[in-house]
Amino acid sequence: MSETTETESAPKTISPKTQKKSKLPKAKTLHDFFGMKGPLAHKLSGYESREEQLMVSLSVEKAMAENEICLSEAGTGVGKSLAYLIPAVRAALDGKKTVISTHTISLQTQLIEKDIPLVLSLFPEGEEKVQAVLMKGRGNYLCKQSLENGKNDLFLMADPQFQKVRRWAGKMDCSGDVADLPFNFPNWYEVSSTPETCRGQECHFYENCHYYRMRKEAQESNIIVVNHALFFADLSMRHSDPNSGVLPSYDHIVFDEAHHLEDIATKTFGIEFGSRRIDQLTERIRHIRGLDLEKSRLEEIETLNHAMFAPFTQVGKSEFYFEEALVGEAQDVTETLAKETTAAISSLQNDLITLGRDNEDLKEQLEGMGRLCGKAGEELTRLIFERDETNIRWGEISKFGRGGKQDIRVTLHMTPISVSKILKSTLWNRTKPGGVVLVSATLSNSGGFAYLRSRLGVPEEANECLVDSPFDYKKQALLYVPAGMPAPFPSETFTELLTVEIERVLKLTKGRAFLLFTSRAMMNNVYEKLHDRVLLPLFKQGDLPPGKLVEAFKQSGNGCLMGVQTFWEGVDVQGEALSCVIIDKLPFAVPDSPITKARFKAIENDGGNSFRDYSIPQAQIKLKQGFGRLIRTKEDRGIVCILDSRMISKDYGAEFVKYLPPASRASKWARVEKFWAEEVEDKA
Repeated sequence: MSETTETESAPKTISPKTQKKSKLPKAKTLHDFFGMKGPLAHKLSGYESREEQLMVSLSVEKAMAENEICLSEAGTGVGKSLAYLIPAVRAALDGKKTVISTHTISLQTQLIEKDIPLVLSLFPEGEEKVQAVLMKGRGNYLCKQSLENGKNDLFLMADPQFQKVRRWAGKMDCSGDVADLPFNFPNWYEVSSTPETCRGQECHFYENCHYYRMRKEAQESNIIVVNHALFFADLSMRHSDPNSGVLPSYDHIVFDEAHHLEDIATKTFGIEFGSRRIDQLTERIRHIRGLDLEKSRLEEIETLNHAMFAPFTQVGKSEFYFEEALVGEAQDVTETLAKETTAAISSLQNDLITLGRDNEDLKEQLEGMGRLCGKAGEELTRLIFERDETNIRWGEISKFGRGGKQDIRVTLHMTPISVSKILKSTLWNRTKPGGVVLVSATLSNSGGFAYLRSRLGVPEEANECLVDSPFDYKKQALLYVPAGMPAPFPSETFTELLTVEIERVLKLTKGRAFLLFTSRAMMNNVYEKLHDRVLLPLFKQGDLPPGKLVEAFKQSGNGCLMGVQTFWEGVDVQGEALSCVIIDKLPFAVPDSPITKARFKAIENDGGNSFRDYSIPQAQIKLKQGFGRLIRTKEDRGIVCILDSRMISKDYGAEFVKYLPPASRASKWARVEKFWAEEVEDKA
């Protein structure tokens, strides 16, 4: 799925091994590897040589060999992972180390469990000389020192789940990876590895540390698989201190699912500070057994924190700029409270460190809590007082609970408007030469990479490779845009019209559909209306975890899965289980969100057109992702319905249609029925 949080188990390392191998055809060039008489054809039954796959692989190898940047879009079915893995292994055999960064857990798992072992088996010396590792962020790993410190925590010691964690950690084969924890532990953050609480080589658990063992494996590996969040966290650390970082030194970088890079970089190089953060910190300190600290000091910090966040809860909007919340006296009051809060946190930090020096049993724990205080104070100061026209300061409000007992939480952000300049200094102008490859099934817009280049600051000299899918979309897919639908508008009338059209399509296909929405509110409204109208299993995002929701959909045989964001990409359902994809409207970014508004303004100030230069390209890429859920193999066949008449009525609609996969088209229902009847007849 599309979550970046590591929650699924996967093998950590593919180690060199010696075993008897069957004879494979010799391959010296990429043409040999991908040819019909090459090792891939020998290994895979039903193998088909694809010119598109070879073109991508050649562009990747050229980037690695000549230390270049390469942008590559490989349509669905091209086989992009093998296209970059074979050059990566060839580079590894020449002594080069490659980092492969992905967005989704499912792709990481596929690479480690399936694709990399296959590619290594193609080389006579591959399995002996090349080692691959899955590297995760440190928060995924148990900290033995924090677990030991838990004995001094009154709250944790009283928690039966914590005692289960201790028993799990005591097993000889314990990996320390939260993905391998056989139960859910809500307070994992209390025992996980963090930069603030880690003492590195000074820790007496260092030699057996789960996190540093993983780093050692990565140091010894030739291919390192990570997610984008970890890669950019490493990039950010190196930007502040060239001698820091998590990843070992590497030569080449391959970004798969590279269309996510702007969002991940934006989040990484910004600041996020929640109204509960200081409360959680003081609560952790309060639970330390044997700590001689006046409770009133912690209560004072909590009171200051609550007062500081109060003006943000009164703004009356779910998302807002600081300037909208801090009007007149509210700004002076908030800044005064922020100074008092950070001063109190700084004083607490100093006292914790001092108390740690006098108490050997609590020394490491108190020093760690002190460093957490220091980081919180530093980020809060930047958020409230730093003025920088390259960043925006904004907030969002979330409400939990029901009725009169709602818990209102505020999250404050400092976010870069553009990451292009940041990436120029941290990524594109790397001091160590090597290839940088960006690849995705949806990387281009309007047949080129202009939008991606502008958003990421990709240098002009970067090479481009754009290949289409090998699937026969004219025969396999029908694009249906009903001519009678009005342009989307927020009303009960439009929701009803949308539901009626969806109901008609679902009755024709007998379910087996993904319903992709651009807003959760519309999804929920349509779900309520369909619930009593169609006798089909309905699955809605949020009712189950995404993975379980997809499995339930597959098993139903005729289900309808309704989702937002998560299900637009990264979901692979092959065969008749998915025969229809319905999209409620063109996926334009929400125009009144703080980040989108700031980017619109920046583009207009530079003389551009925000709709043409930002909204349309972004929506084109998103629409291709949604369309791509339908045809996953050469045997798949079905209908994509986009229920937005702007595809027909607006000038820009033709641009959307032109750069979607070249499916057959229909605007009238009779044509849809004919296409479906032909499908039923073919299967009969």
